[in-house]
Amino acid sequence: ALLQRVLRERRTPNSCPTASSLLRGAMARRGRCAPSCLRKAKRAVSSPTAAADTPLTWLRIPLISDTEERVPDAVTKTEEASIPASSLAGSVDSTAASTTEGAADAAIGCDASKGCATEVATIDEEPQRRSQQRQPSHLQPPRASARGSSQRSASSSATLPGMIMLEMNCDMLCVRTMHVSYVDPDGNPKQKAKSGYHAKVLLLPTCRDIEVSFSAVGGTSVYKVDRSQAQSPWVKDAAGQYVPERFVYASDPPQHLQFFVRGTTLHSWVSDVDERQGSQSLLELVSRDFLCVVSMQVAYTDKVGRRQEWSGSGYKVKCHLQSDATEVEVSFSAVGGRKVQKVDRRDPQRPWIEDANGKHPIEKFVYATCPPCVQYSIRGSSLRPYIVHVCEQRIVEECDGDVVGGAESGAGNMDLRASFEVAPDEVPSIGGIVELKQPHSSFLLPSEVALFEPTQAEIFHVRSGTRQIFLNTPLTSAENEALGKMHSLLAQRGIGGDAGDFPKYMEQHALRMLQACKLNVPKAVEMLKTCTKERVRRLPLAEADVEQDLKSGFIYWHGRDHQCRPCLVFRLERLGAIAKDRERAVRAVMYTLEYALRYAMVPGRVENWVVIIDLANIMSVISPLHIGSLVSVAAAIGTTLEKVYCGRMVWIKIINMPGGALLNRAINGAIPAEKKDKIGFPRDYKEDLAKHFEANQLEQRYGGTAPDLEPAETYPYHFFPRPRGEVAVRGPAHSDASEMGAPPSHDEIQDAVDFSLHECTNLAFHEGQLWDNSSEHSQRRWLSKARGSSLTPASAEALTELAGGEAVAACRNMDEWFQIVNPAAVQHNRADFASKSMSSESEKSTEESSESEKCSEESSESEEVVDSEGFTHVSL
Repeated sequence: ALLQRVLRERRTPNSCPTASSLLRGAMARRGRCAPSCLRKAKRAVSSPTAAADTPLTWLRIPLISDTEERVPDAVTKTEEASIPASSLAGSVDSTAASTTEGAADAAIGCDASKGCATEVATIDEEPQRRSQQRQPSHLQPPRASARGSSQRSASSSATLPGMIMLEMNCDMLCVRTMHVSYVDPDGNPKQKAKSGYHAKVLLLPTCRDIEVSFSAVGGTSVYKVDRSQAQSPWVKDAAGQYVPERFVYASDPPQHLQFFVRGTTLHSWVSDVDERQGSQSLLELVSRDFLCVVSMQVAYTDKVGRRQEWSGSGYKVKCHLQSDATEVEVSFSAVGGRKVQKVDRRDPQRPWIEDANGKHPIEKFVYATCPPCVQYSIRGSSLRPYIVHVCEQRIVEECDGDVVGGAESGAGNMDLRASFEVAPDEVPSIGGIVELKQPHSSFLLPSEVALFEPTQAEIFHVRSGTRQIFLNTPLTSAENEALGKMHSLLAQRGIGGDAGDFPKYMEQHALRMLQACKLNVPKAVEMLKTCTKERVRRLPLAEADVEQDLKSGFIYWHGRDHQCRPCLVFRLERLGAIAKDRERAVRAVMYTLEYALRYAMVPGRVENWVVIIDLANIMSVISPLHIGSLVSVAAAIGTTLEKVYCGRMVWIKIINMPGGALLNRAINGAIPAEKKDKIGFPRDYKEDLAKHFEANQLEQRYGGTAPDLEPAETYPYHFFPRPRGEVAVRGPAHSDASEMGAPPSHDEIQDAVDFSLHECTNLAFHEGQLWDNSSEHSQRRWLSKARGSSLTPASAEALTELAGGEAVAACRNMDEWFQIVNPAAVQHNRADFASKSMSSESEKSTEESSESEKCSEESSESEEVVDSEGFTHVSL
């Protein structure tokens, strides 16, 4: 690889380095080299006939490790970064090097059979790739990756083997610049500078006289402080002048140097310096008020699978872990005091978090793989310590290729944790389940659900008249009036500014809360506190935190009813140890419900769920001594369903009730009259459920054809094709079967099976909009977004009238749906179709006459037409 670079540099007209300097640098890095190999290399370089594409299978120079294959500093003055591992000539194997932040100088490598053609192409593409990597993270396109893909490897955060990493981490008060001067292996003085909130510089290990200093962009230099004292006072010289901060390493510097810079543009200082090996990560606990001595406990699994523990105490505690550690758990306590308990760091008041059991949970941070660097700031006395701030260094991963998906990045368009680690008023109204690793169902969101058109009887309940569809649909005058009163009351209480705007987490749920409170505005405003306490402060929920409880099988989604509403199944006999812990039960229920809102619902079309509560074997499984805890768990679940997720449940079927008809009548008599139409105790539940579901949507135990699930099989959740049966393949996706024509054929039913569209949607699609017309200000907040939504014909007609006559088109087929929801996928399909068309034309031109006759016979049976939009329509 080194020789290939030398040969390439010999062809460059204005190349700075010489062959000898490159080889000297390589020898210094490797320590030694066989004299015969060195002579062969020099002879090849000095030969006037040596070409860049000469196979190098004869060369046996000891290879540098893949991550050390860097250009010496004399070669180029661009920024350093990792180089992808390449395939080298000969029989030497190379492993892939992980990519870190920064820009790669070049990919050094060639194939023995192809010379250096690959290398030349890589170098030509390098300037463009380097410019892409310099883009800020918010300007880079979102990446699309397969569901269940592996997480960032732990090694990606480590210093590259054989290199020196100088790293600067800053607070967000201002942008700083790190200045690095050094002498390279050839004895030439060099300088580098990088600016930002986080910056890295990579140097060769043989560099010497390294000097590091800092400055604030638009401000002054970073001056020296005495870090040995708690207050970190400024250091002055004999003349009373401030001393600029400089770090000098004449020789043998640490492999990884990390500087933490704090302060403003005029008063910045280096608060901490960490020195460690390149294969280590940093976990640091820092006391901000020095009120007590604190301790940090770390438990992790090493690379051989053994569980290890570490602890340390002081005002500033550092733990250097190997970057290949997994299942890392970090907790804290005050020496002579109590363990650190959770607070809501999104709230400026830092209130203590209280779980469903009435207890304050212990603060614990769990990482599947070892993070590169995390700094925890702690405050408080020995009896009331709390973590006030967490600063985690995140690795920005690059992804090649175009993106076809929603607006969010992440595997399967997952919600990002950072979106929910914000102020409570800014938490999104749905979602919050993060770090999903299990795959979604292949029929989670089929097209018949995405295009479902509810009837008026499904928008408003037939008997009670209560609203069931709230979003992307017009509201009544009474509802708009109640929303206006709610805005006024919020403004009076100092919430949402002068206009009393709803907090983000309740923008789409305000009317549901009003309906649950029977349009009583003060009660609806009080429900905000319940929503904040029960939902907002528990988010985000990571899959790993609740996966064990989800696979207990006591709550899960299984199929959809005829109106495409997902079915929630409770199996209380499977509660087990969860019955003794209300918090575990609430978190499992909340995760399950948020999953449906985030991935399985379509605003304005499908917004509700149905529930089956199975009480089979409950008396034989649950001890009478645990009845009290079971009741408290049921009450906690009821609060979650009734207040946090109000207006979502259409009906409940309670089956296998112990005690017979007498107990059924007693319970039925205790149900409020307005809710009796939603709760049923069917005697023959299989016959009753058959009226609401297709057979393939139910387990066999409930009269369906789907196999009965064991507890561990209930998660990931199960969804199935054709929830509406024969109706799904006739005309528009309308729920009223009487409007359709003749029953479809068997082939038509088979063609109705399609794929899930959840990968093409994002959080905004599933949130929808509440068409609040209580004021012009409220209308402006949602009107433009509503125009770009997938609407039913009734909603599109109503929005046209609300928008002053500007026509708004309805969405009734998949072509229109993709154009509205995910135009990127449409562009991708067009490009893919064009490339396939060109390929097929090329193949046809080389076919023999017999094949042409065969194709003509087949074309008589099918007709293929390409419309003006570039889509292919095939009539059989």
